[in-house]
Amino acid sequence: MTVHFRPAVSGGWLALTSAETLLVIGAPAAQATVDALWEAVAGTGGFQRALDVLTNKGLAATPPFALFDGSADSLRIIVRGPVMVTVRDAGGTHRLDGSGVTTWLEQTLVKVSSAVVDVAGAAAADGVVQLPLGTGAAWVSSLELRFGAPAAPVSKPSRPVIAAQESVPAPIVEIDPEATVTEPPTERIDTPKEKSGTSDDGYDYLFGATMFRDVAGAAVQEAPAEGEAVAPERAGDHDGHTVLTSDIAKLREGRTAQRGGSAAPPPTAPAPQVFLALSNGSREALTQPILVGRSPSVSRVPGGQMPRLLTVGTPDQDISRTHVRFVLEGGTVVVTDLHSRNGTLVVLPGKEPQKLRAGEPTSVIAGTVVDLGGGVTLTVEEAVGEP
Repeated sequence: MTVHFRPAVSGGWLALTSAETLLVIGAPAAQATVDALWEAVAGTGGFQRALDVLTNKGLAATPPFALFDGSADSLRIIVRGPVMVTVRDAGGTHRLDGSGVTTWLEQTLVKVSSAVVDVAGAAAADGVVQLPLGTGAAWVSSLELRFGAPAAPVSKPSRPVIAAQESVPAPIVEIDPEATVTEPPTERIDTPKEKSGTSDDGYDYLFGATMFRDVAGAAVQEAPAEGEAVAPERAGDHDGHTVLTSDIAKLREGRTAQRGGSAAPPPTAPAPQVFLALSNGSREALTQPILVGRSPSVSRVPGGQMPRLLTVGTPDQDISRTHVRFVLEGGTVVVTDLHSRNGTLVVLPGKEPQKLRAGEPTSVIAGTVVDLGGGVTLTVEEAVGEP
């Protein structure tokens, strides 16, 4: 995003711009306000921070302004007061006029090529062409945002280039425990040899009877704690010589417990993000309440959370000024018809269209289509891992 402006000699507005956020505001009353706005615009999350500074004393004290954030792929715009914004995108030309609006106009447009801001009543300096404005501030009578073509994605090599020689791990040989059978000896000595001081190797007297035991029986096992129930012998056709998978699992668990280790918990799946997909191709993240309508406005802010105002529709009266409200409550999308003129239809996946009762919050799921009339629809979508 590049910014060019024409300086104002009278009636101009103050423009504050950073890499991704641009604020054009009517003359602020105090130096402290200018400092707070500049700190917000120049910092991380400049759009929301600037909006918080502008509205911290209530809507009645909020000055006129135009606020921009994003890129050519998705440009978010808020307009309040006597300022006109003309936006050109792939679908044509859009005009946002904040004159006569109680709160503000808000819209998100995609594939934007340019946006022009004209301040009502501002006088431009004579004989001065448009000047570039980087990160900084200026008094402007008009201003233009220009967007270049989106950069092509950089293709990644299918395999990384390794400078050093890779060490090849030894192959892992998997053994089927249930197929491993220990054969008993052909001869068994049932009686111990009598001790003799004149054996062949001199050590036979140290050993008693030769005992044949299976693997599970030969494993070292801890005595049960006091009061602990002892597991009964396993019934069935176990021949005493086959090492079962369950035996190996128990041995591994016992070894892990002796070492003080614990099995790693399964990874927690990230919570999905919720979006509203508009019929014009744009998407709105439902990170805060959203009011949708022909010219939405808000008179009070419940819970102190400032809603987003999303302007949709055409000048015909199919869609009310403030038509419907979307909010995310406990991971559930709740939609409320705000006593609109023609009502709101919802189409849940696999269900027939139903009309919302005015003023009654209704929970919907991903895939639900909300129809405001006039060809304007919003679809509830979920996505994992998106920003």
